[in-house]
Amino acid sequence: MAPFKDEHILLIQPGSGTTLAQLGLPEAYTPAKHRFPTRMFPAEKPGEYEPHRIRKVTTKVPAPSTTSNEPPKEDVEMKDAANGATAEGNPAGQDASGNTEKTEEETVEETYYEEDVFSEEGAVYPIQDGRIVNREALFALLQHIYNLLSPPLHTPIVIVAQPIWSVEDRNEITRFVFEHLSAPAFSYVDAAFAAIYGLGVKDALVVDVGKTKADVTAVVDYQIQRRTRSASILGLGGDSMTDRLLELLGSKGFTREMCEQLKRSDITEILPPGTPLPASASQTAHQGAPPAAPATDSTGNPSAPTEGATENNGDNDEGVLDVAAIVSGNTLEYLANMEKDKSSNKKAGADPKQPKLPNSQKSTASFQFEEFVEIDDETAPGGAKRYKRNTREITVGVERFLAATPLEWARGLISRGILEDIAAQINYVINGVDASRRSDLWNSLAIVGAGSKVQGFTQALLAVCQEKFILAPSASFFTSEIPSTFSTPLPTGGTNTPAPMAQGQGQPGPMFHPAAHGVNPLLVAATHNNPGMPLAPGTPGMDPNIQQRSSGHVQAPNSVKTLKFPEYFSEFKDNGNRNAPGASSGPGSTSHGSHGHEEAIFLGAQIAAKIFFVVDQGQSKSFMSRTEYNELGPEGMREYAF
Repeated sequence: MAPFKDEHILLIQPGSGTTLAQLGLPEAYTPAKHRFPTRMFPAEKPGEYEPHRIRKVTTKVPAPSTTSNEPPKEDVEMKDAANGATAEGNPAGQDASGNTEKTEEETVEETYYEEDVFSEEGAVYPIQDGRIVNREALFALLQHIYNLLSPPLHTPIVIVAQPIWSVEDRNEITRFVFEHLSAPAFSYVDAAFAAIYGLGVKDALVVDVGKTKADVTAVVDYQIQRRTRSASILGLGGDSMTDRLLELLGSKGFTREMCEQLKRSDITEILPPGTPLPASASQTAHQGAPPAAPATDSTGNPSAPTEGATENNGDNDEGVLDVAAIVSGNTLEYLANMEKDKSSNKKAGADPKQPKLPNSQKSTASFQFEEFVEIDDETAPGGAKRYKRNTREITVGVERFLAATPLEWARGLISRGILEDIAAQINYVINGVDASRRSDLWNSLAIVGAGSKVQGFTQALLAVCQEKFILAPSASFFTSEIPSTFSTPLPTGGTNTPAPMAQGQGQPGPMFHPAAHGVNPLLVAATHNNPGMPLAPGTPGMDPNIQQRSSGHVQAPNSVKTLKFPEYFSEFKDNGNRNAPGASSGPGSTSHGSHGHEEAIFLGAQIAAKIFFVVDQGQSKSFMSRTEYNELGPEGMREYAF
C-alpha cells in the first residue's frame, strides 16, 4: 500500500452538539477548522436527510405568453384588395368600434424550495447524551461532511469514538465508511486515549465534560481501565449549567439562548467552594433590582440594538480637540478654555479612575448578546424569510456565579451540583484502580470537553476534590502503612514493666522508646521506626526474620493536580473572548475564536492519525485497510481499532 500523506487524512469527532472535522494535518497542530451542528432535517423523500431545513415556498408569477408557444404559421400569398380598397385593420387592442380592450394579467402559482440555515424546527439529532440514537441521520451527516470537504480518493478516515458507543454502532459505521465513502483505510481512536496523546502522558484520569453528560476514564500505562469506567453520566454537562442560569434568570426575561451566551461569556465564572459573593449581592436581592436590565447610556435611556458600534463617554474625550473651533480662528481661546476646564475639574475633586476589579468582586457585569432577528421584507419573493444580526449589551448580577449550583427541584435529592457529582465519579473510578496507582491518578487529572470551558470550572473542581477526598499532609502518616516490623501493638504497660533492650545495646527497642509514655504505640511505631536497627529476639509479637521497609504509598490521597498542557501548541492556548454569539459561526464554516485546552481530544486525534497512517503505516494494526475489510468484514475492526 502506498504511504498516506498528511494533507489527505480526514478527522471527524462527532459530538452531541457539535461535530468537529478537518481535512489534512498541518505542520503546527490547530483546533478543528470546520464545525458542524450535529443535526439533520428530513428531506422530501422519506428516509433521506438534508443538512438544513428546506421550506416549501409558493408564489404567484405572471403566466407565460401564449403567443411565444404557438408554432410558426405558413407563408400566405398576398393578393390585391378588391375594388382597389386598401385593407386597413383595427389597431391592436381595439375592437371594431374603436374602444380599447381591457385584459387582466393572468398569474400562475410557482413552487420552489429554499434553505433556512437558522431554523431548528423539525431537526433530528443523531447523537444524544453521547449515544447514537439515529444511525441513518448520522450517516447522512458524515456524507454531508465528506461531500463538503471533498477529499481525494486516497484519503484515510479517523473517527473519534465515544466510550458509550456499542460494538454494533462501531461495526455499522465501519461498513458505511468503506462501502459509501470508499475510504482506503479507516480507524477509530477512543476519546480518552486521544486525550492522553494530546497531553503527552501515559497515565491520566480523563474527565470529558460534554453537552449533556460527562465521561470519567482512568488510563494506566496506555491501557484504558474499562472495568470502572463511567461513561455518559447524565446531567453533568454544559446544558445543566445553562438550565441553572435559566432557572435563576428566566423570571427576568432571559431566554435559553441568552443564558447559553451568558454561560460562554467571560463574565460567567464558577467560584471555588467557600468563596464569598460580592458584597452587594444581598442588597441587590433585597431591593429587587433586576440584574438583567439593559445597559443604559448617560441619559438613562436603554441602549438600542447596535451593529457592533460603540459610544464614547465624556470621560474618554480627554486629549480630543475640536477641529471646528480651531478652524474658526479661535485657537488660542479654545486651548485656554480647555486648560481652564481641566484645572477646575481637579480643584472640584474629580474622582480618579478606580482600579479595575476582578470579575469575582463585581456585583454586576455586562456581556454582548447577539441574535438574529427576522425582518419583514415585502420585496422578498414568495415571502422568503430574511434575518439581520442585532447586538445589545445586557447586565447581569451575581447569578452568573451560580451556574454550577444544583437545580431547585434536584437539590439534595439526585444532585448536589455538577462539581460535587463529578468529584464523586472521579473518586469512584480511581478507587477501582490498583491501590499503588491511585495517587498517580489523583495527580494526573485531565479535564477536557466543551463543558469545562466555563471560566473557573477546573479550579473549582479541584477545590471540591481537595475538600471532599484529599487528606491534609499533616494527617497523611495516620493512613500510611504501619512498618511491617510490627505486627501487633503492645500495651504500654506500667512502671513495673521492664522494657526489653536491643541485643548487645543498652537502648530500648523502638516500641518502648521514651517518647512513647502515654502515646499511642501505633503513632510511635510510625514515627520512630528504624528498619536498620536489630530487633530483640525476645520481643513479643515481633518476628526477627522480618526486615522490610514500608512501601511508603498512601491509601488515601494527599494531593490533587491537573496535567499541564504542552506549551508548544500555541494555537490551543486559552485567549480572547469565549463568548460565541449566535452559537458560534455558521454551520460548516471555518472555525474562529478561542479554542484551548478543552479540545485536547481533537489535538490527540491529530497526533494519533499522524502515527497511524504516516509513521507506523499499519504495522501495529492501528487501522484497517480496504483489503482487510473485504476479508474480515466490519466485525474485524475490533482487531485493528487502536
